[in-house]
Amino acid sequence: MGPGNQRSRTTSSPARTWQLPRALLVLALLVTATLVAAPGRAVAAPSLPAGFVVRDLPSGQDGLLTDFAFAPDGSWYTTGKNGRVAWVSPDGRARTLAELSVVTVQDLGLTGLAVPADHATSRRIFTARTLLVDGRWTMRLSSWAVTGAPEPTGLADERVIWDLESHADVHTMSSLVPDPDGSLWVTIGDAADFRYVDERALGALDIDDGRGKVLHVLPDGRGVPSNPFYDPADPSSWRSRVYASGFRSPFRMSLDPATGAPVLGDVGWNTWEEINLVRPGANYGWPCWEGATRTPGYADLPGCDGVVQTPPLHTYEHGPAGTSVTGGIVYTGAAYPERYHGAYFFGDYASQRVYTMRYDAQGQVVRPPEPTGFGVENGLPVKFAAAPNGDVVYADIGSSVLKRLAYLPGNRAPMAEATLVSDPATGTVTFDGSASADLDGQPITHAWEFGDGTSATGPRVVHTYPPGDRTYTARLTVTDPLGATGTTELTVQPANGTPVISLTAPPADRRFAVGETVTAGATATDREDGALPVTWSVRLVHCSGGYCHDHPGESATGPSFSRPFDDHGDQTRLQIVASAVDSAGVRVQQAFEAAPRLRTLAVDPSTPSAVTVNGVARASVPVTVGATVSLTAPTVAVDGVATFERWSDGAPRARTLTMPDQDVVLRAEYLTPIDRRYATDPQVRTVLGAPAGAEAGDQELRYRPHAGGRMYWSPAAGVHEVHGAIVGTYLGEGGHLRHGEPLTDESTAPDGVGRYNHFAGGSSVYWTPATGAHQVGGDIRSRWAAMGWERSVHGYPRSSERSTPNGRGRYNDFQDGGIYWLPGLGARSVHGSIYQTWARSGWEGGRLGFPVTDETGTPDGVGRFNHFEGGSVYWTPRTGAHGVEGAIRDRWAGLGWERSWLGYPTSDEYSVPGGRRSDFEGGSLVWDASTGQVTELRR
Repeated sequence: MGPGNQRSRTTSSPARTWQLPRALLVLALLVTATLVAAPGRAVAAPSLPAGFVVRDLPSGQDGLLTDFAFAPDGSWYTTGKNGRVAWVSPDGRARTLAELSVVTVQDLGLTGLAVPADHATSRRIFTARTLLVDGRWTMRLSSWAVTGAPEPTGLADERVIWDLESHADVHTMSSLVPDPDGSLWVTIGDAADFRYVDERALGALDIDDGRGKVLHVLPDGRGVPSNPFYDPADPSSWRSRVYASGFRSPFRMSLDPATGAPVLGDVGWNTWEEINLVRPGANYGWPCWEGATRTPGYADLPGCDGVVQTPPLHTYEHGPAGTSVTGGIVYTGAAYPERYHGAYFFGDYASQRVYTMRYDAQGQVVRPPEPTGFGVENGLPVKFAAAPNGDVVYADIGSSVLKRLAYLPGNRAPMAEATLVSDPATGTVTFDGSASADLDGQPITHAWEFGDGTSATGPRVVHTYPPGDRTYTARLTVTDPLGATGTTELTVQPANGTPVISLTAPPADRRFAVGETVTAGATATDREDGALPVTWSVRLVHCSGGYCHDHPGESATGPSFSRPFDDHGDQTRLQIVASAVDSAGVRVQQAFEAAPRLRTLAVDPSTPSAVTVNGVARASVPVTVGATVSLTAPTVAVDGVATFERWSDGAPRARTLTMPDQDVVLRAEYLTPIDRRYATDPQVRTVLGAPAGAEAGDQELRYRPHAGGRMYWSPAAGVHEVHGAIVGTYLGEGGHLRHGEPLTDESTAPDGVGRYNHFAGGSSVYWTPATGAHQVGGDIRSRWAAMGWERSVHGYPRSSERSTPNGRGRYNDFQDGGIYWLPGLGARSVHGSIYQTWARSGWEGGRLGFPVTDETGTPDGVGRFNHFEGGSVYWTPRTGAHGVEGAIRDRWAGLGWERSWLGYPTSDEYSVPGGRRSDFEGGSLVWDASTGQVTELRR
């Protein structure tokens, strides 16, 4: 595993100073080497844009941190290359849960981790690691039960989901990404050697091989039924699991929050690093392609013949920008400046940089990465994820800590809340600040000042005051990890009895739908004052995108509280406080929270599409039962080609939905032009049969294989099919890479005998039962067309266009004759008896060479001729066809050709003692080899 491995090399870059592969998970010595400047090069000082800071978070790893994932409660799990799985509490306490068996050669080790969406109830996690099985390096995906409650203490009940052999010590299984719907995304590298052209890398193109793929699976390892190659008869096959193919080292992947599409970094070999927005069924070309270019060394392998590539979203060349990409995440928080809202944060391990870029719903880059990086020299990033408030967090393998990118101007101060209970007999007061909270979802610390010169820390503390009837002011200060603080003060009379509130509230596990009534009751009494009035206050807390804010609400006085639960967005909740104040000014309170009953609304577009829910593009969102949400499916999908067809329930494209008390999955059906033609054209369905693969291509050209042929689309040509023998020839001659997309469906030729397709590159393929299917193109095709296509003297092609044996020109054979092309001369037609005579002379390789004219009528209206580079061939019905060459031809021409006393030739040139001779109707011409003279002989 690793952010990639180049050929061995030595460079002056401090991130690539070793001559072993630039693996991510290398020995500690190599990691240390990356932190030391090479001779003559100064290490750049750590830098970030103004307002941003990096805050370190513990990982629980003592070296080579590889991955991490946040849990729903704000804690996080981490993995180390050496097999350690650790857990870290929200307040930073770390604990080792397990030491798993692993192999740590080069990239191998414990490399991947995922906390599924249902972790709070399932208490399971996933790991990816490499270990020895029967003496072989084996990539293993496992599910584990987390033991211990409420805090994790260990791992148990390993369930092996699959084992897959690794051919080499690099490019293993790395990314495990939980989907909100409970499924799991997995990336696996090609597991091939980086040191040479390793033909095993071609497995990345084979959908029956798990290597070099993005996989989408259920928790037990079966493929997701919506996968492009899913086989219902064998759901656990690699084919059923594959979502996309053609990756070298797909190192770190995330899901686009708007479309649900996978976004990953694919580490290159010698030249290019890639960011890919992954389409279902698409092939990203490795090993035949690297970046957007053919890969030297691999491209010439037979397995790369005809392999096309889905273009990367973004590439950068090896150099100062880096040589080892680490895929990142789209920022969904609200604390960063507007420029970074919706930006994709990623890194380069080798250059120690973090970058940001933006791309649109169609997968086009609209803001390229910063030329010198967003952040420089802030660690070696090997994984990116979002903190509970949306802040970008990355794992730094160099220091084995998590780095949190915080923007201080946007950080909200925590809110301090405190209550107290006093014991007048002893002067002991119990302080409780556990209701304090941070609206950014960050853990906080508690510091108390008791007003008598003493202090303490912790959410709950007990303090005994000196004897006496004195009033004190206690202060609680809460602080978040970024240093922001909130305070509150309490009036304390240790000798005064604290009021007591008795609160009757809904059960803690009760959840409310919109419109349901929240009711509660409370009474307050005081030892000195008796019954006290109860005051109720309401604060509405709204969270969206990992960022929370509050709306202070109404207040009322009385023994009871009643209010309908309402909705204010994703996760609205009500914080309801009952409080009382005695005559000494001591205030006490009790609170409860009315939380929403949430169900998941998921949008499942047939093609990745940025469907908006309440104006925000997202693929899955929790919604309060009874809330009304608006959804709009864009007219055009992310691929820029597919267009909206229908919602699965028939609603309009822009629609509303009142959330029921159950999870809802709405499918937005998108059809590409190919889909639409296939769905509406019964004849095409009959001819082509069932689809045999996913649609591939881009906004300029797309195609889909079927059992009996292919369908192609381009904006200029529209949708056309190619099938039968014609598609076999078309693909064998280079397909659309050489000849472009079809401009016609297979059609019947005007003579009613043959069939053909025309193609955008200027070629056609013609078929008859007698000749089979052959390609004709370029100038040769133009010459044939000018002569009348298949109704010309040539008839149908008997061969596809080929290079002549001497390599000088190109030709097509036809039922009668051929058309030959020579650079600078163009295409010339030869047929009939003249063609046969030329063939006897050795074609273009004989003395006559290439034709320089088409067959032409003679001036006397009787005969026909072709001129060639080295002579001519003349024909009449009475004489047949005969060649005339060299000096003999020159003398005949000087005498007046066929209008001379010689008439037409009656023989080819032939050898005689001392020279060469040609016979004509009126005599002969003899060439003397010793003198070079031509003698005329009359009959």
